[in-house]
Amino acid sequence: MKTIDLLTIGDTSIDLFMKVDKDFVDTEKQEDTTQICFVHGSKVPVESFETSIGGNAPHVGFACAKLGMSVEIYTELGDDANAERVIEDLKKHKIDTKFCIKNPGTPTNVHAIIVHQSERTIFSYHEKRNYKLYDWATPRWVFYSSLAKGFDNFQEELVKYLKLNPRIGIAFNPGTQQLREGRGALKNMLGVTDVLFVNREEAEMLTKKEADLEVLHKELQKLGPKLTVITEGKKGSSAYDGVTLEKMGIEQDVRPIVDKTGAGDAYAAGFLAALFYNKPLRTAMRWGTANSSSVIRDIGALKGLMTKEKLENLK
Repeated sequence: MKTIDLLTIGDTSIDLFMKVDKDFVDTEKQEDTTQICFVHGSKVPVESFETSIGGNAPHVGFACAKLGMSVEIYTELGDDANAERVIEDLKKHKIDTKFCIKNPGTPTNVHAIIVHQSERTIFSYHEKRNYKLYDWATPRWVFYSSLAKGFDNFQEELVKYLKLNPRIGIAFNPGTQQLREGRGALKNMLGVTDVLFVNREEAEMLTKKEADLEVLHKELQKLGPKLTVITEGKKGSSAYDGVTLEKMGIEQDVRPIVDKTGAGDAYAAGFLAALFYNKPLRTAMRWGTANSSSVIRDIGALKGLMTKEKLENLK
């Protein structure tokens, strides 16, 4: 059986991006958050509209394939035109789709995304699926992320599989539903994780602490991960390997920020690819930072992804 570089596991969707007309939106600041308001029952004009393949697993797969890695994806789809589109798009980007599983009589997930002033609000729909282990080619790395409610039994089997294959590197980026279930539901997966990707809010949710970065990283590592990565938007990112805490600011770029969708996935992919190519931790952070900065200069999570050549030539 062939060996692949990366197996991504997670739900896939069709993302519908709607950039709303600013004249029909009211905004209100509340502490660190902004609320956007529409008149209920009205028609809200949309400045632009486009669609793209969504989901952490395909996003990371697209990015790593562009960085020269061989990629396979396991994702459960509906049995509709959207499923066909997902499969064709994945193939076009040289991702192996034999484990894109169609579920008769069900729709493929759809996310409606409102883009306003470079930020996005996501209305997500996840169809409940019966996740299973399959006879995957032995990957060098597994990237495991967002699944719908009912992932528990699959995750238990996945952990058993990973324990039987200790040479596989394991990257984990828990999704919304997984985090809602609490760290107790993630304990088994965290115990086998090599690299954990979370943002600051998620780190505080998992550790049940509001603390400085070093404390957060150490508390996360008590849960099992060997290397922890915390992203903080405009504040940059940090990584801790149990010995050294590295911090890095954001990439300086004069281009305007258009849409932050996929920024975390682009970071994770750049970071993971650097580890795959045996780059040091600092370089992994730089690749993640640059890839993330590039992808937010356009709508969607794919257009701005960088190549391996560009990342290797960073100044």
